[in-house]
Amino acid sequence: MLPTQPAPDHAFFQLSEQYQRDRLWSLFGPALLDCSWSPAHPAWLPETPDWALQQRINLLPPPEYRSHRLGLKFEQLWQQYFDLTAERSEANMQLVRNGITLGEMDILTRIGERNWHLELALKFYLAVGDDWVGPNSRDRFYSKLGHTRHHQLDLSRDSATQTRLENSGWSDVLPQALMRGCLFYPAHRSEDMQLPAELNPDHWRGFWCHAASADAIPDGRWSILAKDQWMSPALVSCTVSREELIRYARLQLQYVSFPVCAVLTEEGPWGITEQQRWLIMPDHWPAQGTHKYLNAKP
Repeated sequence: MLPTQPAPDHAFFQLSEQYQRDRLWSLFGPALLDCSWSPAHPAWLPETPDWALQQRINLLPPPEYRSHRLGLKFEQLWQQYFDLTAERSEANMQLVRNGITLGEMDILTRIGERNWHLELALKFYLAVGDDWVGPNSRDRFYSKLGHTRHHQLDLSRDSATQTRLENSGWSDVLPQALMRGCLFYPAHRSEDMQLPAELNPDHWRGFWCHAASADAIPDGRWSILAKDQWMSPALVSCTVSREELIRYARLQLQYVSFPVCAVLTEEGPWGITEQQRWLIMPDHWPAQGTHKYLNAKP
């Protein structure tokens, strides 16, 4: 698997196209979870792709999506991978009983002699007290864990669902979740912070602060990411100083309540690379959430 933070000279940054880095990070980047129902290293996924597989993956076209939601792009990147490597795959099977939609299974795939039901998620959470909160302030990590385990993965265990699956050629389906993303720790981290038991110790991590506390940001050259650049460690074209970043973030957050995602950078053989990620949040967050018109859902 890829390291939690690739060094400036890591071959990951040799991929010049963002969609290629997004895909490789989605497939082989660090998992958020490591537990029985969502292992960090699932048996069906190679820990490191061999040269031939990586070349085939890199030649895949960009995903076709029209949504601002990164989660949908994340699902499409995985769908492309299974279309390339699996014996059979099917995406977004809707389950309906007596006219009522029970849910939708993200991926059904056959790898070797096994059929898998996979639930995919790309998530970004910030530590607030003993809770983990999404940038839009509505999403909660613990709620997502419970919903995934006790609802989404249970869809393929339902008796009526199993009949539908068997009629469609999907028998003995094994459910599993796969979650990627980043957890942001407070700039002044508490040592007794509560962590989910299911958390992968080697997850991707960053830091966060309110605009009023932005002086906690370390010195260095920084770049600001657009939302569609959040999915993987970034390769950027220009940087600003710490002072310019803080001034810009505080000014923007006076008018637009959308987090500023900034990355501390370092020059490498293939360009300017992300080496640390921060979210600068509005001072009223999470009490008032983020701007409802900016599609802030992760």
